[in-house]
Amino acid sequence: MKIKKAFPLITEKWKIDGGVAFGIVPKTLWSKFYEADEQNLIPMVNRCLLLETNDRLILINTGFGNKRDEKYYQYKYFTDRYHLRDLLCHLGYKVTDVTDVIFTHLHDDHCGGAVEKVEEELHPVFPKAKYWVSQRQLYHFFFSNTREKATFFEDNLLPLLKKEMLRVIHPYDKEVAGFTFMITDGHTPGQLLPIFTWNEKTYLYASDFIPSIAHIQPVWCAAADLNPLLAMQEKETFLLKALTTNTLLFFEHDALHECCSISKNEKGFAALEEKF
Repeated sequence: MKIKKAFPLITEKWKIDGGVAFGIVPKTLWSKFYEADEQNLIPMVNRCLLLETNDRLILINTGFGNKRDEKYYQYKYFTDRYHLRDLLCHLGYKVTDVTDVIFTHLHDDHCGGAVEKVEEELHPVFPKAKYWVSQRQLYHFFFSNTREKATFFEDNLLPLLKKEMLRVIHPYDKEVAGFTFMITDGHTPGQLLPIFTWNEKTYLYASDFIPSIAHIQPVWCAAADLNPLLAMQEKETFLLKALTTNTLLFFEHDALHECCSISKNEKGFAALEEKF
């Protein structure tokens, strides 16, 4: 797949508790990367990615959207919010231009913006697109656990299913919409991570697999990871491979760093910030 244009799109700037972001890692360590406010909150973004090829306009993830009530959003601590329609318009595109939307997974901050509420009716924001999700994550969406139910919402998905716009990526699929993928299970089952080449560099869209530059060390896992031990193993396996393939990370949630390359030293893995 030859990418002609690539645009990071920030749909939300928000804050999250440092303990949620870094789990058992002490604040004395993670605060060297991100300064917390008086409520122990650190800055985050939802950084989606728009990619134009010769025959496709592909969007990776969609941010929160705005379907929930204020009681739900008050704990997201938004500082700025931008509708995808406006972001696309600013770049000279329309929502009808989008051919494919890829969901890394179905947590609300990654897929909520794909469906909007208009006069109490739900409509896909991108009416001509195919929406892609992994088979394992889709199954998990409907047969989830008590811990994750708070971030899975049927109104993010059912309108797409009713209109037959949702497409499932199976484990045996080698390439979909021009992408190859890596699938991980430590954060949530079937997290789908697109791999793409831009300006002669290979990137992994890291989503919640490695949400920030500070999470490069495998033992630095977010409290939201369902299976932290598996998440650690998956990260170490990927990072060792990334060293040999020169794969860079594109961060969805890091408010300060867009992407990085990876190296190794006597302390473990190290990240070097890169321009996208």
